[in-house]
Amino acid sequence: FAFADGIVQPFDHLLDFRTFISLRRMVSYQYSKPLIKRADFIKQITLYLPEVAARIEESDFGIVHLEVGVLRLATREAFARSDFPTVRRHLQLAADLFERADAELYEAIRISYLEAIFLGETTAAHIVARGMLSKPMENALRQAELHLEKQRAVPQMG
Repeated sequence: FAFADGIVQPFDHLLDFRTFISLRRMVSYQYSKPLIKRADFIKQITLYLPEVAARIEESDFGIVHLEVGVLRLATREAFARSDFPTVRRHLQLAADLFERADAELYEAIRISYLEAIFLGETTAAHIVARGMLSKPMENALRQAELHLEKQRAVPQMG
């Protein structure tokens, strides 16, 4: 609906059939993208970050939070070395996976990577790296921070 002279008008005049077909094709394409699962995460890490994949041990294999935790450790080490090109590569891969992840992988990236790296961190390096986050990752991190603030604000009984 568009506003004209303070009256709400339908936006029919803005939408012709060609625009509709284009919009429908775009939406259809988005829905056709398959969700990324744990096995896809392993493939992506192996292809794009082989140095990280090499650190996944047999005891970690098959447990998505532990596998994602290996990426977290590698990213933390890159922070410690002030190796921001590596931090950026890790964050970019995590963002691509995060935005298309199934529920299990999404939760693992959110908790075992994103929150584990950024929650409560106020160093200059973390602030710079936070600027590298995708919008969905930034939003998820903000939600976690708000949740944590609410938990801290509630008086503890005991």
